[in-house]
Amino acid sequence: MSWQIYLLISILLISFIGLLQRSLMKDDRANPQAHTIAFLGVGGIFAIILALFEGKLNLYFPSFLLWNFVLLVILITPAYLLNYRAYKQIGASEVVLFLATGRLWNVVGAYIFLHESVSVQQIFGAIVIVLGVAITRFEQRKFIFNSGVFFALIAAFLYGMSDIDGYYILRFYDATNFLIYAEFLPVIAIMLLQPKSLAKLTHYFHIDTAIKLLILCICDIFGTLALFLAYQVGGKASIIGPLSATRVLIATILAIIILHERKNITNKIIGTIVTIVGVLLLL
Repeated sequence: MSWQIYLLISILLISFIGLLQRSLMKDDRANPQAHTIAFLGVGGIFAIILALFEGKLNLYFPSFLLWNFVLLVILITPAYLLNYRAYKQIGASEVVLFLATGRLWNVVGAYIFLHESVSVQQIFGAIVIVLGVAITRFEQRKFIFNSGVFFALIAAFLYGMSDIDGYYILRFYDATNFLIYAEFLPVIAIMLLQPKSLAKLTHYFHIDTAIKLLILCICDIFGTLALFLAYQVGGKASIIGPLSATRVLIATILAIIILHERKNITNKIIGTIVTIVGVLLLL
């Protein structure tokens, strides 16, 4: 398949993730560390099964990529934790929109580290995206900035940089096997740094929570794999990253319909549309 088809699959699947994350994290018993372990742990198991099914399981990687994997852990582990803290404090549509600013860092990182060309139009598109995000937080003639917004914006930066690191690794390593590392390495890091988080995993053994987690992991695994494959079959990081941000429009609409997140609905819709325009300028 072409990279455009892989990217479309990724956009559709990942659009549902924000809703499921918000549904899980709004529970007072949910803990960011335990949630990361459960979510990525189950996802990692799926990734191994997928690699075995494809006959591609090979966890060996070139030694020169070691520091890239170390950097991946340093970037993506706090990104997940901050992301889930944001979901506990603000709506799913808002978190997804703020995470879209990570696409700006995709463009910057692709230019600096992957040596991809960046045009004036792309720089203007980045400014438009920031404007779109600002509109969503403009309420009653003032900007609302709280810790949930701060967590989401920092997570967006970390995700954006981890994407660039991941795209570099994918130049030399199979996407399915890389996905296994991307899922399990943050789990290992959290278990080593905060082993008490394991005691809070019991929350995810309840049948309704387990079902939501299972669906979440399926969407994440196949959505992320499709994103990696889009890059491996010929897409550019500076294009794939921003274009994938179009999922904020789908996620916002779904949050309004399914989760009834209708506070400040006009600004959310306008901000989302402006953000999408910025993304299109980045192409």
